[in-house]
Amino acid sequence: MGYKIKDNSSKSTEMEPVVALSSKEQFLFFVEEHRGLVWGGIFLVIAVIGGMITLNWLSHQEQDKAWELEGRAQETFLDRPLDDIEKGKKNIQQAEKMFRDILEQYPGTSSAKVSSFLLGNSLMETENYEGAIQAYTSFIQDYAQDHVLVGLVQQRLGLAYLLTGNREAAVNTFEAVMGNPHALNKDQVLFELAKLAENEEKTDDAVKYYKQLMQDFPLSPFSSEANLRVKVLAPESAQESGETEAGTGSEADQDKSETKVDQIGEEGKKE
Repeated sequence: MGYKIKDNSSKSTEMEPVVALSSKEQFLFFVEEHRGLVWGGIFLVIAVIGGMITLNWLSHQEQDKAWELEGRAQETFLDRPLDDIEKGKKNIQQAEKMFRDILEQYPGTSSAKVSSFLLGNSLMETENYEGAIQAYTSFIQDYAQDHVLVGLVQQRLGLAYLLTGNREAAVNTFEAVMGNPHALNKDQVLFELAKLAENEEKTDDAVKYYKQLMQDFPLSPFSSEANLRVKVLAPESAQESGETEAGTGSEADQDKSETKVDQIGEEGKKE
């Protein structure tokens, strides 16, 4: 019996084609396989966003309450009848308590910064200078990045030190203001340093500060007062300065006159 060998060479030996999935199909396939993980991530994102919105809303609510209390505190602080000194003192003490309440209840708000400064001012008004020093020092530590306002607080701190008799600390504090490139009250601090030196009969130092004030801040309202003090403390120096300015002005006028004469001469030659 003969056998017939089956020939398979005619059949295609090609492999089935691999179907490539698109990015969208791959994503849907991943979601389908990890459905629980995906939904958990979605709920987590929603919870985080909801928490941020809630915190932001609560922050605004706290800020509004803080500003409301701040407004009442400032109104009470400024309410000082001239015909009722006792009432004025009580109002300052009441405002002081309100400023402290703001610092305790709303420490992270912008009104807390203002309250910290005004607390020191209220303590100065009630002659609690040690308390004012503590309040101003705390402000400088807590809000060191606010260079402009720190310069103003340092000036107040220097005055508080002076009122307690601590001259060295006062001078160091005033000099800290002068070393602050962002401070806007350097002219007033120079004037304070000059007055302090004048009260201690350190005439040379006083004149030096007054002259620095006049030179660095000629448009300052303290400059005219400094000029008067220099004339009183060092009249010869003031006179020399005046003569120098007058001489400079005369030379300038003379140069202008000579220039004008030269121009006239040149015009005559051209004619």
